[in-house]
Amino acid sequence: MLMETVKHYTTKDVIKKVGISRNTLFLWFKLKKIPETSRNRNGHRIFSDDDVKKIINYKDKLILPKK
Repeated sequence: MLMETVKHYTTKDVIKKVGISRNTLFLWFKLKKIPETSRNRNGHRIFSDDDVKKIINYKDKLILPKK
């Protein structure tokens, strides 16, 4: 039987990959703009590839202010 390994990301990995701040990510969770993710036994969020795609899709729908 072949075991499928699933890549999981930390919050730090996700904010770097998506290009948003930690506060923005947590605000989107609070406002229910993106679905809540799984948590590890310590209560820290763990993100799958699918979770990251959903966050990127939401970000791409927004018109972000220019820096």
